Amino acid sequence: MERAHYNAIYGEAAPIQVSPRHGHLMIELFFSQILNGLAIGQVYALIALGFSLVFGVSNLINFAQGALFMLGAFFAFSGVTLLGLPLWVAAIGSIALVTLLGMVLEGVALRPLENGPYIAPVLSTLAIALIVDQLAEIIWSPEGQAFPLPFDEVTFFIGNAYFTSTDLLIFVFGGLTALALTWFLASSWMGRTVRATAQDRDAAAQMGVRTGDVRRLAFALAGTLGAISGILVALYFKSVFPQMGMPFSLKGFSAALLGGLTSIPGAVLGGMLLGVVETLASAYLGEGFRDLAAFSLLLVFLLFRPQGLLGDRRLDALGGASGASGPMPSTSLLASASSQRASHPIWEIPPWGFLVCGAVLSLLPLVTQNGYFLQAVVYAMIFAMLSASVSLVSGAMGVLSIGHAAFYGVGAYTVAVLAHTYGWPAELVLPAAAIVTALVATISALPLYKLSGHTAALGTLAIGQIGFLVFMTWLPVTRGPMGFLNIPAPQFEWLGGLRLATIGQKYWLVALVVAVGLFLAQRLVNSGIGRVWRGMREDRLAAHAAGLPVRRYMLLGFAVSGALAGSAGGLFAYVQSVISPDSFNVQVSMLVLTMAVLGGLGNLTGAALAGFVLAIVPELLRSFAEWRMILYGVILLIMLRWRPYGLLGAR
Repeated sequence: MERAHYNAIYGEAAPIQVSPRHGHLMIELFFSQILNGLAIGQVYALIALGFSLVFGVSNLINFAQGALFMLGAFFAFSGVTLLGLPLWVAAIGSIALVTLLGMVLEGVALRPLENGPYIAPVLSTLAIALIVDQLAEIIWSPEGQAFPLPFDEVTFFIGNAYFTSTDLLIFVFGGLTALALTWFLASSWMGRTVRATAQDRDAAAQMGVRTGDVRRLAFALAGTLGAISGILVALYFKSVFPQMGMPFSLKGFSAALLGGLTSIPGAVLGGMLLGVVETLASAYLGEGFRDLAAFSLLLVFLLFRPQGLLGDRRLDALGGASGASGPMPSTSLLASASSQRASHPIWEIPPWGFLVCGAVLSLLPLVTQNGYFLQAVVYAMIFAMLSASVSLVSGAMGVLSIGHAAFYGVGAYTVAVLAHTYGWPAELVLPAAAIVTALVATISALPLYKLSGHTAALGTLAIGQIGFLVFMTWLPVTRGPMGFLNIPAPQFEWLGGLRLATIGQKYWLVALVVAVGLFLAQRLVNSGIGRVWRGMREDRLAAHAAGLPVRRYMLLGFAVSGALAGSAGGLFAYVQSVISPDSFNVQVSMLVLTMAVLGGLGNLTGAALAGFVLAIVPELLRSFAEWRMILYGVILLIMLRWRPYGLLGAR
């Protein structure tokens, strides 16, 4: 018997249709969904507990938690299938290995960056997640593999409502794990040191607590919880795949926020709530609405109760709900790096320098007619603009954007719809892509206005995921997973029907748009508007007190960034001729953020250069393409350790 939530993830489910005369059947099916939701919610709760532990003792959002989750599943899978071990032995070995890796993660991602900007350890965990996920694809192959179930599954019926023995195993084992963790934190001496460090690290250190050891313990426990939840998910879906870490970590993180990042019981409650909401949305609205409901719920909580259901107001120290105090900056994760910016040189070109670069690059088709090479440079220019758009929001304004691919996708889909469906000429389509995306970005910034610090970053993540899910589910407009094929080449009616059919011809269009876009953006950053943006980044409350219209400037910044991202997306659609939602997922957002950080947040020259180089190198070395994300991750780790302000300096 297929579960509704399993079908929802793998795309086989349809909304449940029940006639009014079968009301009793609807109720029984409703209870089946509740039971299924509680089972998967227990997994979300375990992942959420890992987030809560690390956050409590280090004020760090650990994006590598999903990688630990995935490794837990694969280590157990390898123990069973390759070594022939019983599942319980393989599971214990997997938990031990991932617990050790959790401690290693603390030593690599956090300890070397203690004195750096607050953003550095967050991005360090992101870099490690990129490396581990790609290594898993190389080692175990990108395809999903069947996970052997060590027992015959039994289905239990209560009327027409049902649950399986696997559901029961997950619910009971997950519940016992949560209870054991609660007892450990409440009753053991080591648990009390964790709680003391979470409440006040400096005071705990003065009382003799070795806070470094406590932090290492928190990461170890997070690894334990990640491994357990990964194994349970593998049992639940009877399969493992390298990409499983990111979606489940996002769900677990959402659960932690819903319940309260500072509350262990809240993490459990948030996981249960998220599991039930997802399952009901999948069953009664359709499988495409499963994740959409989850991230919409997350965004609502970030806006109206950022501390979660059972959390306390300490989340305000991360910038939630007008937070203005605590150990973290009141507005931006980047504000703490201002002293580093002052002590290191910043290298950037004047606005007209982008026009010069565009003119020089435009000569390339006259030198070579190699279509593959020209296309690689075209993609590099597009990513230069996209990286600069992220740097403008994340650097100049201080709102760390983890969902920028949604704006990139809006521009691409605008071009696809207007050019493919309605046959508009390019001189109307490209400005429309910039304008529509600017409007979408402006509307998206409205809920972010009340958020700052980590909560603002998480708000952008929720917006990015919602955008991706809209691309997947709005079939009449976006065509869902099928996307658009054969997008027509750009044609300019005002230029006598000029049609840019070849890559060499499209090359000049891309060079022109990118150069002009970066020129205008740099002019803004250098102007009084840019100074206001940087003032908001350093202290939004002070900017308010000085009488600056902060809200207006924030919306303007998102509009400009959206226009750049939308233009990049529109050019991508014209060059690629084929688009689908997979080109605009959270991995793309994180990749572009990596480019912006490497170049230097707030430094458009550095961001554009990093985007150009990191986009073109894998194209020129396509035989090593599978190592691209590993290369990005390693470079990011090195840069965060030795030059956290970026290659050309953060502005």
